[in-house]
Amino acid sequence: MLATKRMERKKYIRHSAKKYWPIYLLLIPVVIWFLIFCYYPMYGILIAFKDYSPRLGIIGSPWGDNNGLYHFIWLFSTNGFMRALKNTVVISFLKIIFCFPVPIILSLFLNELRLPKLKKTIQTAIYLPFFISWVVIGGIVYDILAVNGGIINNIRLMIGLDRISYITEPENFYFILILTEIWKGAGWGTVIYIAGISGVDPTFYEVAAIDGAGRFKCMWYITLPCIAPIILTMFILQVGNVLNAGFDSIFNLYNASVYVVADILDTYAYRIGISEGLVEPATALGLFKAVINFILLLICNKIVVIISGHGLYD
Repeated sequence: MLATKRMERKKYIRHSAKKYWPIYLLLIPVVIWFLIFCYYPMYGILIAFKDYSPRLGIIGSPWGDNNGLYHFIWLFSTNGFMRALKNTVVISFLKIIFCFPVPIILSLFLNELRLPKLKKTIQTAIYLPFFISWVVIGGIVYDILAVNGGIINNIRLMIGLDRISYITEPENFYFILILTEIWKGAGWGTVIYIAGISGVDPTFYEVAAIDGAGRFKCMWYITLPCIAPIILTMFILQVGNVLNAGFDSIFNLYNASVYVVADILDTYAYRIGISEGLVEPATALGLFKAVINFILLLICNKIVVIISGHGLYD
């Protein structure tokens, strides 16, 4: 029985290879890219367990103390790591709470627009910020919030209020970061949800209209449930990136005055790895992030499957 299944599988693979060979041919550059830039660098995680020497190389470098765990022990004992870990978790959960729902809401309302030109205009307008680099966005935010010459502070002066240094006050950082993240990423995030909505059978809406359902009820009882599997998948992936709070955005928006709330694991790894040359702890930090994110992904996927019946592999 097992031998028969193996023969059938081999036959199916040969048939697929002959039938879809152009598609497999197109996959070759993608596979090569992943092998070079995603899998080959994994070889470098050995640095986390060694006293790395560029002269000796990764293989030739001696193993670290405590059975190769010295750099992990050192990393976990530093105050900077604990602060960065706390800030990373806080920022990631703020993004889940405030940033994650925005593309869903935008997609639902865009789907309700009946004027095609207006719909396309709004879609284009909210997509554009995604194509602006975080370096440029960081400069724009600094110009808007600058103490001298900033738009916000100029308005405050016009109405008789004092200037405020928004970008150097820790209590303002989260608000600025989340608002900027929403402005830049919400429009692009609607793409996958709008694609899911376009696949909903129009018959559902026609039947609901006959039964007297309004547009809001159609959106709530038809559109939203139909894209629920997509929402759950995106949520699982978001939870699986909890320790990736967004290096690009934070690096271009933070400064030394807001380190207490803005310094995350990625920026901490950048400082100890690039600025201070401590590549072993920086590598250990990257490995720690990857393992924890993977565990969170599996746990979240399992919980979502139990509750809803939908998951990454269903």
